[in-house]
Amino acid sequence: MDLLRMPVRSYILIFLALAAVSCEKPVTHDIAGLGFSADTIFFDTVFTSVGSATRELVVKNYGRSDIEISRIFLAGGQASPFRLNIDGEATVSASDILLSGRDSMFIFVDVIIDPLNMTSPVLTLDSVIFEVDGRIRSVVLMAWGQDVILLDNSVIKTEVWISGKPYLIYGKVKVDTAEILTVEKGTRVYFHRNSSMYVAGSLKVTGTEEEPVVFASDRTEKIYMDIPGQWQGIFIAGISKGNSMSNAIVRNSTYGIRLGEPESAGLNGIPDLKLKNIRIIHSGVTGLAAYYANVEAENSVFSHCGFNCVSLSSGGDYRFYHCTFQNTWEYGLRLTPALLVDERPSGAGTPAGSINLLLFNSVVTGDLNTEIEVSSNSSVPSGSYFFDHCLVKMDTSKASVWKKDKFPGTDVNLNPRFIDAVAFDFRPDTLSPLADRGSNLLINTFPSDIRGYSRLTDGLPDIGAYERRPGEKRKLN
Repeated sequence: MDLLRMPVRSYILIFLALAAVSCEKPVTHDIAGLGFSADTIFFDTVFTSVGSATRELVVKNYGRSDIEISRIFLAGGQASPFRLNIDGEATVSASDILLSGRDSMFIFVDVIIDPLNMTSPVLTLDSVIFEVDGRIRSVVLMAWGQDVILLDNSVIKTEVWISGKPYLIYGKVKVDTAEILTVEKGTRVYFHRNSSMYVAGSLKVTGTEEEPVVFASDRTEKIYMDIPGQWQGIFIAGISKGNSMSNAIVRNSTYGIRLGEPESAGLNGIPDLKLKNIRIIHSGVTGLAAYYANVEAENSVFSHCGFNCVSLSSGGDYRFYHCTFQNTWEYGLRLTPALLVDERPSGAGTPAGSINLLLFNSVVTGDLNTEIEVSSNSSVPSGSYFFDHCLVKMDTSKASVWKKDKFPGTDVNLNPRFIDAVAFDFRPDTLSPLADRGSNLLINTFPSDIRGYSRLTDGLPDIGAYERRPGEKRKLN
């Protein structure tokens, strides 16, 4: 063929064909070019018969050439408790996948573990296998499976919950009228999203310092540990009597513990609750809310709440001994104090009631200028208020409750100097004004702190739930 006599159109077609061939990327079978976002995908405790959170695995081609992956599959095949989603398809195996040079693909993994008939968690393992031209690489899948006692919208009669298998709550669990639910030491009670416990009878929680009872979200991964609002809370009815909780943690809820019913406060009776060595923390709205109730709390912590750590409304009697109220909130603007006391009616038809409040050797602080507010229908609250040897943060020029004789031995607007308030560690540090500043009038009544550490060692109790131990330092993760 005489190239010189070819028409211009032919030259253009030949040029485009050559250009197309030259732009094709070579395909490699070098598996070493694959990289992974992790060599192990780890799932925190997975409750049997309940699906896990989904984990993401990023597969990266670090080379310039495309890599043809012969197969991606679960080593355990169809029998594996793990499940894959590859390119939007739920599967245990995918073939002939071309991963372009410098490109990435995403694989999503979750797991459902069958009941194990075991009390303790059991380790479950598998692998995601990547095969390229007969050579393989793998990413390990690891999960701890835990059997649970599942309660779905159940009504509880008189019974005892014990340690061992956790209790997993779906919907609302109700303790029936005149019935008693006892929750013993070491018991874990987990709540699914929007679940709750309603107590019309009585709740008795009997944890110990070594084996506390835990009420928390069923998202047990560490990243969810401090997240509020994952379940609704514990609601104790106005007709409920004889409630007590010792050595327990209530975390990640919306309302923490709500005692009484705001729409009928003072009409259905006076519910009561005794708290000892309790931590109510990471609550979306309130930690403890009480409406025309009788509450006594000792060595307890109320912290990290969207509105109030403690809210007391519509009347009642409340006594707090060696308690720590501390509030900061990073999820938005907080305008409400850590401790709110409101004598006004809580709803239409409910009476206003005087509130009698005693704080003894307690600290109320946070990042607002005032962390104590008392509201009433008159300029002077009708109830009785007494803050004995406390540390409080408040604007005394505006506080209707402020009278020096009602705050004996109390320090105002001092930095409590917790060891690490950001990490919710409210132990006093070496220079804390809480140290040795409490009254020893009731030292024999409350001889130990929230951890069981003695206040009798030096005879000078610290303010708050924690007694400082010599040499204590910030915990390192």
